[in-house]
Amino acid sequence: MPELPEVETARRIIERELTGRRVVAVDLRLPKLFRDSEIRDPGMLIGQTVVCARRRAKVLAIDFDGELSLLVHFKLAGQLAVIRPDGARSIAGHPVPKPDGPYPHKSTHFDLRFDDGTIAHFSDIRQFGWYRLMPASQVQPAIDAFKFGPEGTGRDAITSTQLFAALQRRSIPIKQAILDQTIVAGVGNIYADEALFQARIHPQQPANSLSRALVSRLRDAIEWALDMGIAQGGAKIIHQRAYPQNDFPAVHGREGEPCIRCGGTVRKITVATRGTYFCPACQRLRKPKTNVTTV
Repeated sequence: MPELPEVETARRIIERELTGRRVVAVDLRLPKLFRDSEIRDPGMLIGQTVVCARRRAKVLAIDFDGELSLLVHFKLAGQLAVIRPDGARSIAGHPVPKPDGPYPHKSTHFDLRFDDGTIAHFSDIRQFGWYRLMPASQVQPAIDAFKFGPEGTGRDAITSTQLFAALQRRSIPIKQAILDQTIVAGVGNIYADEALFQARIHPQQPANSLSRALVSRLRDAIEWALDMGIAQGGAKIIHQRAYPQNDFPAVHGREGEPCIRCGGTVRKITVATRGTYFCPACQRLRKPKTNVTTV
């Protein structure tokens, strides 16, 4: 958390609530969040008007009319809260601060105030996120440096052929493989679990053991999981417990609960240091086929 659906939700909030609004004040309370910024002083945003917001993988880019762009990465615990003068609020990202609580919160480190009284609060309880203010011309080279793979959903979504080719070179667990941003951009822990459950693939299955048919099923499941997350504004996970909407998430954060598909018990294991939820009955570990030569 936050993952691609939460970042896409933040992008849509900015497009809807902030486009055309001019920044009149900036309040940065934790300067280290701009430590790698090409322009270290966010006060340069004062007088700038929001033009649009873009997303690549989990990186958010906010473009301003003065040829400046603000790149944002929420990492593990970032949150965007946009509060209008009438008190209406739109929230995306981590559940801390509480969406219905007071702002700014103690974890709110950066505010943008706009000419109509709207305020955008950027919070990060873990302080792992970052902000990079730069000339707009430097955004694409900055994004290219991450070496992201194709997107998991949308117009530029990865194809089954691309995914199969990438997985053939890796014997690591499939859960670890699809978390690799150079293979599929934007897939994080929650949606990897959901995609593997949807595709009925064990998270520890070696990536290069999957058939073309299973890879095709997995590709569709990745897109489905991300689209489900986007549709509901992000999965609701609080203190590692899921609060599902329409049975989504189906396994992540639901250890010990009955599987919605077969009634078995959802288990939690660790795969590549990540807490991983799956149904042992629905997602059986398949033995890789081996070629045996007899003499």
